[in-house]
Amino acid sequence: MWTRWLLQRRTWAWLAIALVLRGGYFALFIQEHGLHGAWYGWGAENGDTPGYFEPIDAYLRGEGYRPDFRMPGYGLPYLLARLYTTPQGAGTAIIFLQAALGILSVMVLARSLRLLGAGDRLATVGCVAYALLGRVAVYDVCWFTESFCTSALILAVHGWLAHLRTGSLRMLSWSGAWAAWAVFLKPVFALWLVLLAAGILLLVRASLRRRAVLAALFLLPFALADGWWMRRNWIMHGALVPLSHGTIMPELARSPMYPLMRLLQATGGNYLHWDPSAHIRWFNMREGPRGAPGKRKDRGVEMPSFALSPGITGDSLRTLAAEMPRYSDPSLHYTERSAVLRRITDRCERYIRTYRTERPWQYQVMARWRLTVLFFNKAGLGGLFGEPPRRPGPLVSPLNLLDTLMHWGLLVGGLGGSLLLLARGRERSLRWLALLTLVGVLVYPWGLRLCEGRYLVPMLPFLLMMLTLAMLRGSRRTRVGQPVAERT
Repeated sequence: MWTRWLLQRRTWAWLAIALVLRGGYFALFIQEHGLHGAWYGWGAENGDTPGYFEPIDAYLRGEGYRPDFRMPGYGLPYLLARLYTTPQGAGTAIIFLQAALGILSVMVLARSLRLLGAGDRLATVGCVAYALLGRVAVYDVCWFTESFCTSALILAVHGWLAHLRTGSLRMLSWSGAWAAWAVFLKPVFALWLVLLAAGILLLVRASLRRRAVLAALFLLPFALADGWWMRRNWIMHGALVPLSHGTIMPELARSPMYPLMRLLQATGGNYLHWDPSAHIRWFNMREGPRGAPGKRKDRGVEMPSFALSPGITGDSLRTLAAEMPRYSDPSLHYTERSAVLRRITDRCERYIRTYRTERPWQYQVMARWRLTVLFFNKAGLGGLFGEPPRRPGPLVSPLNLLDTLMHWGLLVGGLGGSLLLLARGRERSLRWLALLTLVGVLVYPWGLRLCEGRYLVPMLPFLLMMLTLAMLRGSRRTRVGQPVAERT
């Protein structure tokens, strides 16, 4: 199967496109973000990086996998590399592995378009468009889960489509393994795992027993991996924990940032403290879990008036904001600081209950809508380059402009295309994929009340696929999504 694909001329054309464009992005971004003395080698470090790698280093020291608030999906390749090299060598290996999988995912996305009925020319257009998507490529040089997760989802969906077209059990197992890894990278995609398995039950033309066996085979890689993970959590914590053991960093849970975040999530505000325009800065929270007010400049931050209700006045919010400088006072004794934290936490919890009771429409609907607007506006994200860029050049402005145009083009066109294909698509697998895309985009602001822009990254290639196939459907009357002539 793979041998036949590798012998096709278009495969080598797609590889050349991926190497030139996605590889070119990698060369550019590694110089901009990744060669500046990060602890883990060549890459862009961030506040989340230690949470992925430190538990692996602790495990290798014989201390166990701790802290364990993250699933070990990102730590697994780091562990394999650490068996042979230093933390810096392993971190650098992760960066180059992300780039390699990113290049492979460009080719596989083009092949997925072929499986969904696109011709060679349109699949090549999709290949070029995805390779030009700098917002995905920039994460190839960052120690975040976005790059691996995006590639894993593309490979999982390709295997899923190939199985629907050919009945190949190898492709089904291949798809399940990549989907399982995506869940261990980002547990929210357990929802995708379930929906892909449900798609097998609904879309495969076979007896119910046969479909159940196929769905079980698809889920087997995750069941084995998660069974081991659950057993470990039971031994360590005495609790049945199928996914992550907790959802927040320990230092965040012990800081006033967490209750302030929850208050803003309940009301629909921007809780990303590093964003100069975030509402959380109005509450004197600028430097993260440590709570220091810091010297960062705010960008027109005003009181979040949408958070007001009969029981939450402007004065009460100002009183809450005034607690932060006191908490951050370095001369404050530990017991007094703990008392301030309890007051902040109690006040935020009371305000959340009040808001939910007094303004139910705002809490249930409008708050999520505001978070969606923030999410789509790339809350917490800047351009592809630093401000100012480390290496100014003629490409900086055009690439930032291209990033903006592609972002909004994929959002508007991809969401519109998903709705069109879901409502009027004739091929059931394509309609199911459109549903998956909508779920993957909206689960963050509507299901989890999260608005950080990078969480949209794994869905960008699927929005691109939906836009491409919707355009194909609108340009001709043939059946989009029908099996292609070249059979995987």
